Amino acid sequence: MGDHLMRRGDYSEALREYRAAESKNPNDPEILWRVGAALTGVALYQVGSARHDSLELATNYLNRAIVANSSIVEAHLEYARALGHLALFKPDWDDVRVARRVHEELCLVLREEPENPDANYLMGMWHRWVSPKPLLERKPNGLGEASTDSSLYYFRRAAEFDDDNLEYRFELGLAYIRTGNAPAGKEILNRLIDIEDIPTRYADIPERAEEILGNLEKTDEEE
Repeated sequence: MGDHLMRRGDYSEALREYRAAESKNPNDPEILWRVGAALTGVALYQVGSARHDSLELATNYLNRAIVANSSIVEAHLEYARALGHLALFKPDWDDVRVARRVHEELCLVLREEPENPDANYLMGMWHRWVSPKPLLERKPNGLGEASTDSSLYYFRRAAEFDDDNLEYRFELGLAYIRTGNAPAGKEILNRLIDIEDIPTRYADIPERAEEILGNLEKTDEEE
């Protein structure tokens, strides 16, 4: 039931189901990583300290799962997601150890499942947020390969493997714009605005796309 609710994006309800399972088997790594994944899902709808606390708790659960059974690919994927949102996917990130760890976890997942859409999406996010740092800062810390072109590559793969995920398509549109192909990016964002019957988990995507397009229009007018 928890897995079904996770697929629907009902993270709070999924967390309740997983907590019930945890109460019966508190050290089962298959349960631990699921609790961590649900906590991450809940956190992404929170703000401030509540978001931080949920993500920190999620990383603890996921790390416990990995320590108990390092062969669970999903645990590595969800750990990368939680850790990324906790301390990397933001303009002011400053912990190179976190950046390296997220990359290591995603490389492990992609070796096992190269067509995993989530892993490709998160690798796109890694390149998106790490690449703006100066090369002279990145290279000595083992982060020199990050690039906007690679971000576009991974977002494109994620969208190809799961075209129904509107977050993938939104990030792909932004990646095209960042790499200088504004027409392709605008086309994707306009399509997102025109979609009817948006699933609840993507309810804010059309508004975000419209905001980006509005900002682009203002920039074009000023130029």
